[in-house]
Amino acid sequence: MLILIDHDGVRLITNDVCDYLQKVPEVTEEVFRFGTESPASILLDAVEQLEQQSPKADDNIQLIRPHLVEAVDTCVSWLSRWEYSRSHVRQVKAAGHEFSIHWQKQLLKAASFGKSVLDIYNSDEFVDMCETLRVLNAVRYYEIGLPVSYDQYLRLTPEKLVRRLINRHEYLLALKISSYLRLPTDQIYVHWASQKVRISTEDETTISRLIVHKLAGKRGISFEQIARSAYDEGRGRLATELLNHEPRAGKQVPLLLSMEEDEIALDKAIESGDSDLVFYVLLQLKRKLPLSSFFRVINTRPVATSLIESTAHSEDASLLKDLYYQDDRRLDGSNVFIREALLQPDTRTTIDKLNLASKLLSDAKETSTQRTYLSEAVSLLKVQDNLQREMNTPFVGLSLNATISKLIQLNHGPRAKKLSTDFKIAEKTYHHLLLRSLIASRNWAAIEDLVSKNKKSPVGWKAWFEAVVAAGNLKLAGNVLVQKCVAEGRLESGEAMRMWEACGLRVRAAEEAVRNGDRAGWERLRDETAGNTQERREIERVGVGLKK
Repeated sequence: MLILIDHDGVRLITNDVCDYLQKVPEVTEEVFRFGTESPASILLDAVEQLEQQSPKADDNIQLIRPHLVEAVDTCVSWLSRWEYSRSHVRQVKAAGHEFSIHWQKQLLKAASFGKSVLDIYNSDEFVDMCETLRVLNAVRYYEIGLPVSYDQYLRLTPEKLVRRLINRHEYLLALKISSYLRLPTDQIYVHWASQKVRISTEDETTISRLIVHKLAGKRGISFEQIARSAYDEGRGRLATELLNHEPRAGKQVPLLLSMEEDEIALDKAIESGDSDLVFYVLLQLKRKLPLSSFFRVINTRPVATSLIESTAHSEDASLLKDLYYQDDRRLDGSNVFIREALLQPDTRTTIDKLNLASKLLSDAKETSTQRTYLSEAVSLLKVQDNLQREMNTPFVGLSLNATISKLIQLNHGPRAKKLSTDFKIAEKTYHHLLLRSLIASRNWAAIEDLVSKNKKSPVGWKAWFEAVVAAGNLKLAGNVLVQKCVAEGRLESGEAMRMWEACGLRVRAAEEAVRNGDRAGWERLRDETAGNTQERREIERVGVGLKK
C-alpha cells in the first residue's frame, strides 16, 4: 500500500483501488449531522419536503421565518443578516465538499431556496460554486480520472488544473474549461500543435497546413514554440515553414540561428526594422563564420553592411579595413589609415600609417590626386620633425602655411622660402604669408628692408600699405609704402590722396589733390586744418594756382 499525504487528507493507493480519507468538513457536518437543527439543515429538509409536495416544507420555512421578518421588516444589523444568510452559504460550501453529484444538487437547491426568501443578496459566491462544481465533476469523471477535492482545487488554481489536462493530452476538455472560466487558451493550442509535430506520420507539408489552418485567427499563438518542437524532432523544413507564420521577429531569429539558417535569420531581422536584432544576428554570424564568408553574407544586404560599417568605425578599425578591402573600396580603406595616423603619438608611426594609406591607393588611377596629397603630407611631416628637433619648438601637426609663417616669425626667411619652393607654393600665396607673418611679429625693420629692396610685389604694394596701416605703423606706411604704391601705378584717381591722408600727412595729400586738379579735395583738407595754422598755411601755399 502506498500512502500519499495531501493538505486536506490522505490518499491510499493499492494494486486494486485508490481511496481518499478526509476529515468530514465542518460545513458538511453541520448540514448532515444527525439531530442537527441548524438553519442550513432545516433548509435542506425543506427542499426535500418541497420535492415530495409535503406541507412540512412550509413548517420548516416557518421555523426560520422570524429571522427573515427581523431581517426585512425591522432593518436589523448587517451581522444578523449575515448570520442568517450564512446558512445558505454553508449549503454552498457543503456542496463544494461533496463528491456525490446528487447531494451537490440537493445542497445547491437548498442554498437557492434559502437565498430566494431574501430580498437582497449577493449571488456571486453561489454562481462561482456552480462553476467550480461543473469543472470538478468534469475532471472527476472516470474517463479523465482526476478526483480533485474542493480544497485541492482552490490551492491548485484553475490554470494549473488546465495545465494538468494539457499534459494528459485532454485538449478538448482543457479548451472547454478554459472557455467556461474565461482563461487564455493559447498554450493549449501550442501544446497540441507541438505534440502533433512529434507523433504525426504525415508529410511535413500536410502537418504544416493542418496546424496553420487550426490555429488561424487564434490570439497569442507562439509558432516559435511549435517550430522548436519540430526542430527538436529533426524536422528542420517543417520548423522553417512554421516560423514563417510567427509574427514576432524576436522569436523567429534565435531559433533560425540555432537551426543554422543564418541568412534567413538575418533577412528576418532586417525585415523587422529592429537594428538591435540585426546587430545581434551579425555578432552571432561573425563569431561562427570565417571572415570571408561573413562578408559574403552581408555584401548583398546594404542594411547589414551599413550597420557593421558604422559600428566598426568606433569599435573595430581592423574589421572596417577588412570590410573595405573585401569590397575593393580602396579610398575608404585609405581614410581609415589616415584617421589612425592622426591619432598616433609619435611622428614615425604617423608617417608609417600615411605610407600604408598611400600604398593602398597605388593601383588605382582615379586616386592619383589623393596619393599626391599623402606624399606631400609625409614629406611635410619629415620636414617638421627635423625642424622640431633642430629648433626645439613644436612644428609637427601644423599645416604647410602655418609652418612657413612660423619660420618667418622666427627669422628663418630663407628656410621658409625654400619650403614654399619645395612644395610649389604660389608666389602670391607665399607673399601673403610673408606679409601676415611679418606684421604678426611686428618686424618693421624686415618690412622696410623688403620694401626698399624690391620694386614690385606679387600681391601689390597696396596690400602691404593696408596691412601696415591696420597694424598702426603710420610712419612706415607714409614714409615708404605710399610712394611705392604711387610708383607701382595701380592706384585709381584720388586714391593716393586718401592714402596720404590715412597716414596723417594732409600737406602731402593736398599736394596730390593739386596734382590731380581736385579742388574739392583740396578745400576739404584745408577746412579740416582750421585749428592748425601752420598746416593750413602750407596747404594754402600748395594750392596757389589751383584753378577755381
